[in-house]
Amino acid sequence: MMNYFFRAIRFEFAKIFGSRAWWIIFGIVAVIQPLLALVEAMSLAQIGITATPETHPQLAVALPPLDYFGFDVILFGQAAIVVLGGIAGASIYRSQELKTTLLGLNKRMGTFLSKLSAVLVAGIAVSFISVFITISITHIGLGNQGLDPLILSPVAWQFIGYATLDWVLLIVLSFGIGMLSRNAIVPLLFMVPQVVGLGDYLAQKWEWGGYLPVAAGNLLFAIPTDTYPHDPVKGGLILASWTVVILFMAAYFFVRRDVGGRY
Repeated sequence: MMNYFFRAIRFEFAKIFGSRAWWIIFGIVAVIQPLLALVEAMSLAQIGITATPETHPQLAVALPPLDYFGFDVILFGQAAIVVLGGIAGASIYRSQELKTTLLGLNKRMGTFLSKLSAVLVAGIAVSFISVFITISITHIGLGNQGLDPLILSPVAWQFIGYATLDWVLLIVLSFGIGMLSRNAIVPLLFMVPQVVGLGDYLAQKWEWGGYLPVAAGNLLFAIPTDTYPHDPVKGGLILASWTVVILFMAAYFFVRRDVGGRY
Protein backbone atom coordinates (compact mmCIF):
# COMPACT_ATOMS: atom_id res chain seq x y z
CA MET A 1 0.00 0.00 0.00
CA MET A 2 2.77 2.45 0.93
CA ASN A 3 4.69 1.65 -2.24
CA TYR A 4 1.55 2.39 -4.23
CA PHE A 5 1.00 5.65 -2.37
CA PHE A 6 4.54 6.95 -2.91
CA ARG A 7 4.44 5.88 -6.54
CA ALA A 8 1.20 7.82 -6.96
CA ILE A 9 2.69 10.91 -5.30
CA ARG A 10 5.70 10.81 -7.63
CA PHE A 11 3.30 10.53 -10.54
CA GLU A 12 1.35 13.60 -9.34
CA PHE A 13 4.54 15.60 -8.73
CA ALA A 14 5.65 14.87 -12.28
CA LYS A 15 2.34 16.22 -13.61
CA ILE A 16 2.48 19.36 -11.45
CA PHE A 17 6.08 20.29 -12.21
CA GLY A 18 5.61 19.39 -15.86
CA SER A 19 2.67 21.77 -16.15
CA ARG A 20 3.20 25.05 -17.97
CA ALA A 21 0.48 26.68 -15.84
CA TRP A 22 2.38 25.85 -12.65
CA TRP A 23 5.55 27.56 -13.87
CA ILE A 24 3.64 30.60 -15.14
CA ILE A 25 1.95 31.06 -11.78
CA PHE A 26 5.21 30.46 -9.93
CA GLY A 27 6.79 33.19 -12.05
CA ILE A 28 3.96 35.59 -11.20
CA VAL A 29 4.19 35.10 -7.44
CA ALA A 30 7.94 34.59 -7.12
CA VAL A 31 9.16 37.19 -9.64
CA ILE A 32 6.48 39.75 -10.52
CA GLN A 33 5.10 40.10 -6.99
CA PRO A 34 8.56 40.75 -5.44
CA LEU A 35 9.29 43.29 -8.19
CA LEU A 36 6.10 45.16 -7.24
CA ALA A 37 7.23 45.04 -3.61
CA LEU A 38 10.64 46.44 -4.63
CA VAL A 39 9.09 49.36 -6.52
CA GLU A 40 6.82 50.17 -3.58
CA ALA A 41 9.69 49.93 -1.07
CA MET A 42 11.97 52.20 -3.11
CA SER A 43 9.19 54.79 -3.30
CA LEU A 44 8.68 54.65 0.45
CA ALA A 45 12.43 54.86 1.06
CA GLN A 46 12.50 58.19 -0.77
CA ILE A 47 9.96 59.77 1.56
CA GLY A 48 11.12 57.92 4.69
CA ILE A 49 9.48 55.14 6.62
CA THR A 50 8.43 57.54 9.37
CA ALA A 51 6.38 59.67 6.97
CA THR A 52 2.78 60.49 7.88
CA PRO A 53 -0.17 61.87 5.88
CA GLU A 54 0.39 65.20 7.65
CA THR A 55 3.99 65.50 6.44
CA HIS A 56 3.42 63.83 3.08
CA PRO A 57 -0.09 64.44 1.68
CA GLN A 58 0.40 61.74 -0.99
CA LEU A 59 0.02 59.15 1.76
CA ALA A 60 -3.58 58.13 2.35
CA VAL A 61 -2.82 56.47 5.69
CA ALA A 62 0.10 56.32 8.09
CA LEU A 63 2.79 53.76 7.30
CA PRO A 64 2.81 50.61 9.44
CA PRO A 65 5.67 49.65 11.77
CA LEU A 66 8.76 48.40 9.95
CA ASP A 67 8.07 44.72 10.76
CA TYR A 68 4.90 44.78 8.62
CA PHE A 69 6.31 46.34 5.45
CA GLY A 70 5.65 44.32 2.30
CA PHE A 71 2.70 42.28 3.49
CA ASP A 72 0.19 44.45 1.64
CA VAL A 73 1.79 43.25 -1.62
CA ILE A 74 1.12 39.63 -0.65
CA LEU A 75 -2.51 40.19 -1.61
CA PHE A 76 -1.41 40.51 -5.27
CA GLY A 77 -0.48 36.84 -5.51
CA GLN A 78 -3.64 35.44 -3.97
CA ALA A 79 -5.51 35.38 -7.27
CA ALA A 80 -2.66 33.46 -8.91
CA ILE A 81 -2.48 30.77 -6.24
CA VAL A 82 -6.27 30.34 -6.34
CA VAL A 83 -5.91 29.68 -10.08
CA LEU A 84 -3.14 27.18 -9.34
CA GLY A 85 -5.34 25.22 -6.94
CA GLY A 86 -8.35 25.25 -9.25
CA ILE A 87 -6.34 24.01 -12.23
CA ALA A 88 -4.75 21.24 -10.14
CA GLY A 89 -8.15 20.08 -8.89
CA ALA A 90 -9.88 20.05 -12.25
CA SER A 91 -6.98 18.85 -14.41
CA ILE A 92 -7.57 15.17 -13.71
CA TYR A 93 -10.94 15.45 -15.48
CA ARG A 94 -9.47 16.91 -18.66
CA SER A 95 -9.28 14.69 -21.75
CA GLN A 96 -10.40 11.59 -19.84
CA GLU A 97 -7.16 11.69 -17.81
CA LEU A 98 -8.90 10.16 -14.80
CA LYS A 99 -9.61 6.92 -16.66
CA THR A 100 -5.95 6.60 -17.59
CA THR A 101 -4.86 7.38 -14.03
CA LEU A 102 -7.15 4.75 -12.51
CA LEU A 103 -5.95 2.12 -14.96
CA GLY A 104 -2.45 2.49 -13.54
CA LEU A 105 -3.37 3.35 -9.94
CA ASN A 106 -6.58 1.48 -9.28
CA LYS A 107 -7.38 2.86 -5.80
CA ARG A 108 -9.57 5.92 -5.82
CA MET A 109 -8.96 7.17 -2.27
CA GLY A 110 -5.24 6.58 -2.69
CA THR A 111 -5.34 8.53 -5.94
CA PHE A 112 -7.16 11.41 -4.25
CA LEU A 113 -4.77 11.49 -1.27
CA SER A 114 -1.71 11.31 -3.51
CA LYS A 115 -2.93 14.22 -5.62
CA LEU A 116 -3.82 16.21 -2.49
CA SER A 117 -0.40 15.48 -0.97
CA ALA A 118 1.41 16.62 -4.11
CA VAL A 119 -0.65 19.81 -4.31
CA LEU A 120 -0.08 20.46 -0.60
CA VAL A 121 3.71 20.08 -0.83
CA ALA A 122 3.90 22.15 -4.02
CA GLY A 123 1.65 24.76 -2.43
CA ILE A 124 3.83 25.03 0.68
CA ALA A 125 6.94 25.42 -1.47
CA VAL A 126 5.57 28.08 -3.82
CA SER A 127 3.86 29.98 -0.97
CA PHE A 128 6.85 30.16 1.36
CA ILE A 129 9.34 30.99 -1.41
CA SER A 130 7.13 33.74 -2.80
CA VAL A 131 6.26 35.31 0.56
CA PHE A 132 9.85 35.21 1.83
CA ILE A 133 11.29 36.68 -1.37
CA THR A 134 8.64 39.42 -1.39
CA ILE A 135 9.39 40.51 2.19
CA SER A 136 13.16 40.27 1.74
CA ILE A 137 13.05 42.31 -1.48
CA THR A 138 10.92 44.90 0.31
CA HIS A 139 13.62 45.47 2.92
CA ILE A 140 16.33 45.51 0.26
CA GLY A 141 14.36 48.30 -1.44
CA LEU A 142 14.19 50.23 1.84
CA GLY A 143 17.98 50.32 1.99
CA ASN A 144 19.49 51.20 5.36
CA GLN A 145 16.01 52.02 6.66
CA GLY A 146 14.89 48.40 6.37
CA LEU A 147 15.55 45.20 8.26
CA ASP A 148 18.29 42.75 7.35
CA PRO A 149 16.70 40.98 4.32
CA LEU A 150 17.79 37.51 5.49
CA ILE A 151 17.45 37.78 9.25
CA LEU A 152 14.40 40.10 9.27
CA SER A 153 12.69 40.18 12.70
CA PRO A 154 10.64 37.79 14.87
CA VAL A 155 7.42 39.65 13.99
CA ALA A 156 8.22 39.58 10.26
CA TRP A 157 8.94 35.83 10.39
CA GLN A 158 5.72 35.25 12.29
CA PHE A 159 3.74 37.06 9.61
CA ILE A 160 5.59 35.18 6.86
CA GLY A 161 4.33 32.00 8.51
CA TYR A 162 0.78 33.36 8.70
CA ALA A 163 0.80 34.47 5.06
CA THR A 164 2.21 31.11 3.95
CA LEU A 165 -0.53 29.28 5.87
CA ASP A 166 -3.18 31.50 4.28
CA TRP A 167 -1.89 30.80 0.77
CA VAL A 168 -1.59 27.04 1.35
CA LEU A 169 -5.15 26.79 2.68
CA LEU A 170 -6.46 28.83 -0.26
CA ILE A 171 -4.63 26.60 -2.74
CA VAL A 172 -6.02 23.44 -1.14
CA LEU A 173 -9.53 24.93 -0.86
CA SER A 174 -9.49 25.90 -4.54
CA PHE A 175 -8.14 22.44 -5.38
CA GLY A 176 -11.03 20.82 -3.50
CA ILE A 177 -13.63 22.99 -5.24
CA GLY A 178 -12.05 22.17 -8.60
CA MET A 179 -12.23 18.43 -7.94
CA LEU A 180 -15.76 18.67 -6.55
CA SER A 181 -17.07 20.65 -9.54
CA ARG A 182 -14.82 18.92 -12.13
CA ASN A 183 -14.16 22.39 -13.55
CA ALA A 184 -11.46 25.01 -12.94
CA ILE A 185 -13.88 27.86 -13.63
CA VAL A 186 -16.04 27.23 -10.54
CA PRO A 187 -13.31 27.87 -7.92
CA LEU A 188 -12.23 30.96 -9.86
CA LEU A 189 -15.77 32.36 -9.95
CA PHE A 190 -16.13 31.73 -6.23
CA MET A 191 -12.67 32.77 -5.02
CA VAL A 192 -11.25 35.43 -7.36
CA PRO A 193 -13.97 38.07 -6.72
CA GLN A 194 -13.24 37.69 -3.01
CA VAL A 195 -9.50 38.09 -3.61
CA VAL A 196 -9.86 41.29 -5.63
CA GLY A 197 -11.75 43.07 -2.87
CA LEU A 198 -15.27 41.70 -2.63
CA GLY A 199 -14.40 39.53 0.36
CA ASP A 200 -13.14 42.39 2.54
CA TYR A 201 -15.98 44.63 1.34
CA LEU A 202 -18.61 42.08 2.39
CA ALA A 203 -16.79 41.53 5.68
CA GLN A 204 -17.14 45.24 6.45
CA LYS A 205 -20.75 45.58 5.26
CA TRP A 206 -22.27 42.24 6.27
CA GLU A 207 -21.97 40.42 9.58
CA TRP A 208 -21.47 37.03 7.93
CA GLY A 209 -19.11 38.37 5.26
CA GLY A 210 -16.18 37.81 7.59
CA TYR A 211 -16.84 34.06 7.37
CA LEU A 212 -16.06 33.94 3.66
CA PRO A 213 -12.76 32.10 3.13
CA VAL A 214 -10.64 34.93 1.69
CA ALA A 215 -11.78 37.55 4.20
CA ALA A 216 -11.18 35.10 7.05
CA GLY A 217 -7.75 34.18 5.68
CA ASN A 218 -6.74 37.83 5.47
CA LEU A 219 -7.12 38.05 9.25
CA LEU A 220 -4.07 35.77 9.49
CA PHE A 221 -1.60 38.42 8.31
CA ALA A 222 -3.62 41.62 8.51
CA ILE A 223 -1.57 44.57 9.75
CA PRO A 224 -3.16 45.40 13.13
CA THR A 225 -5.18 48.63 13.06
CA ASP A 226 -8.14 50.03 14.95
CA THR A 227 -10.49 49.17 12.06
CA TYR A 228 -8.98 45.88 10.83
CA PRO A 229 -7.95 43.40 13.52
CA HIS A 230 -5.20 40.83 13.33
CA ASP A 231 -6.90 37.64 14.51
CA PRO A 232 -4.98 34.61 13.24
CA VAL A 233 -6.86 32.12 15.43
CA LYS A 234 -10.30 33.13 14.18
CA GLY A 235 -9.17 33.56 10.58
CA GLY A 236 -7.23 30.31 10.53
CA LEU A 237 -10.06 28.28 12.04
CA ILE A 238 -12.66 29.65 9.60
CA LEU A 239 -10.48 29.13 6.53
CA ALA A 240 -9.37 25.68 7.71
CA SER A 241 -13.02 24.71 8.30
CA TRP A 242 -13.94 25.70 4.75
CA THR A 243 -10.99 23.69 3.46
CA VAL A 244 -11.71 20.54 5.48
CA VAL A 245 -15.41 20.49 4.59
CA ILE A 246 -14.75 20.96 0.88
CA LEU A 247 -12.03 18.29 0.89
CA PHE A 248 -14.32 15.78 2.59
CA MET A 249 -17.00 16.47 -0.01
CA ALA A 250 -14.50 16.26 -2.86
CA ALA A 251 -13.11 12.96 -1.56
CA TYR A 252 -16.57 11.48 -1.06
CA PHE A 253 -17.77 12.29 -4.57
CA PHE A 254 -14.44 11.37 -6.13
CA VAL A 255 -14.73 7.88 -4.68
CA ARG A 256 -18.46 7.48 -5.37
CA ARG A 257 -19.04 9.09 -8.75
CA ASP A 258 -18.83 7.34 -12.08
CA VAL A 259 -15.86 8.44 -14.19
CA GLY A 260 -17.47 7.54 -17.48
CA GLY A 261 -19.28 9.81 -19.90
CA ARG A 262 -18.44 13.41 -20.67
CA TYR A 263 -16.76 15.54 -18.03
